Amino acid sequence: MKFLKYFFITLFSSFFALVLVDIYYSNQLKNMALFSGEVQEWNQIKEGKTKAELAVFGSSRAFIQINPKILEKETKLNSYNFGLNGSKFKMQFYRFNIYLKHNPKPKIVVWNLDTFSFSHIEEVFQPNQYVPFMLWNRDLYKALDEYKSTNVWDFILPLYRYRDQVYWKDQISRSKKEKLGKDGLFRKEGFMSYDRKWDVNWTKMKKKNSDFDFNDYPLLEELIKRCEKENIKLVFTIAPEFYKGQDYMLNRDEVINRYKTTLQKYNLPLLDYSEDTISYQQKYFYNTTHMNNKGADVFTKELSQDLQEYIK
Repeated sequence: MKFLKYFFITLFSSFFALVLVDIYYSNQLKNMALFSGEVQEWNQIKEGKTKAELAVFGSSRAFIQINPKILEKETKLNSYNFGLNGSKFKMQFYRFNIYLKHNPKPKIVVWNLDTFSFSHIEEVFQPNQYVPFMLWNRDLYKALDEYKSTNVWDFILPLYRYRDQVYWKDQISRSKKEKLGKDGLFRKEGFMSYDRKWDVNWTKMKKKNSDFDFNDYPLLEELIKRCEKENIKLVFTIAPEFYKGQDYMLNRDEVINRYKTTLQKYNLPLLDYSEDTISYQQKYFYNTTHMNNKGADVFTKELSQDLQEYIK
C-alpha cells in the first residue's frame, strides 16, 4: 500500500509540475509576435484588452486592408481590426465568439466576406497559432476537430504539443526579428499593412471554381442571429479585388449572389467594392486580392464614408 501511495503521489506531482511548465511556456509564447502576430491577437482578445465600439472581422483581406485608425478618425468610434490571416469563416466566427466572451460587445461589426470565405479546406491555416491556447480548451478543440492536423492529445497532455522543439525554437527566433510597437505588439489595433509592389504572374494563374462548403454556410446565419440577440449592428462588405483577377474564380457571381440572398432575408447591407474604381487601379494592389498600404488607406477612407449611414 505504501508503494502505491508513493507511486500516485509521485505521478500526481510530476503531472502537476508538467502543467506548471506548460502554463509558463505557453504564456511566454502568447506575448511573442508568432505567425504574423496572430498569437498576440488571440491573447489580447482572451485577456479582454481589445475593447471596440466598431469591430472589423474577416480574413487577411480585412486585417491588412481596413485601417482602424482611419475608421476611428472618420466615424468617431473606437475601432479594432480582428481580421484573421488566411482564415475561412468558421475560424473567424470562433474569434468573434471568443471576443464577445471576454470583451464588451461593440456597437457595430463590419464583416468582410470573401468569395472564398466558405471554400472547403482540409487544413486550417497556420494551425500552430492555436497551440499556446490548447490545453484543456474544449471550445477550441471543437472548432479545430475537423481538420487533419488536429490531435486530441495536444489538448489533454501538458507539453505534448511542444514535442518538436526544433520547430518552436525556430519560430521564436523569427518572432524576435519582427519590428514591434511600443506596446510590444506586432499589429496596431489588429491592423498591419504592407508596402509591397505588384507581383502577379498571369501565366501561372488558372481559372477554377470555389469548392463551396455548404456544411459551414449556416454559420453565417448563426452570426446574424447572435448579433440580433446582442443588439449589434452588422454590416457586410466585399473588399476591392483587382478586376482582372475576378474572372479566375469561375463561380464568383454565384457565391456573391448566395451572400446577397441570405443578407436580403435579414435586411442586412452588403457593401460590394468589386466594381469600385479602386478595383481597377493596379497601383493599389500587390496581388489580385490584396491591396498595399496605399490602397488600404484609400479603401478605408471610402468605407468610412459609406458606413456613416449605418452608424447614424
